[in-house]
Amino acid sequence: MSEPLNRLLAGLPLAEPDPVRTARVRESCRARLARSAPRPSAAPGSRRPLWQPLIAALGVAYLIAAVAQAVAVFTSNF
Repeated sequence: MSEPLNRLLAGLPLAEPDPVRTARVRESCRARLARSAPRPSAAPGSRRPLWQPLIAALGVAYLIAAVAQAVAVFTSNF
């Protein structure tokens, strides 16, 4: 580098973190994390999703209908 550029660079202040900005960013991050954290439920396992038993019931109904159809086809051949 050239000598004048080195002198200009030497005259610049050292880079130091701004404590006020650091505290503000830290609080902002903590607030965002607190908002996105999952909330604990009243009692674990007390609320089951509705779709799981519904899918199981539909599967059982399909199986019963398939067996009934197979029996109907089998008995109509004799």
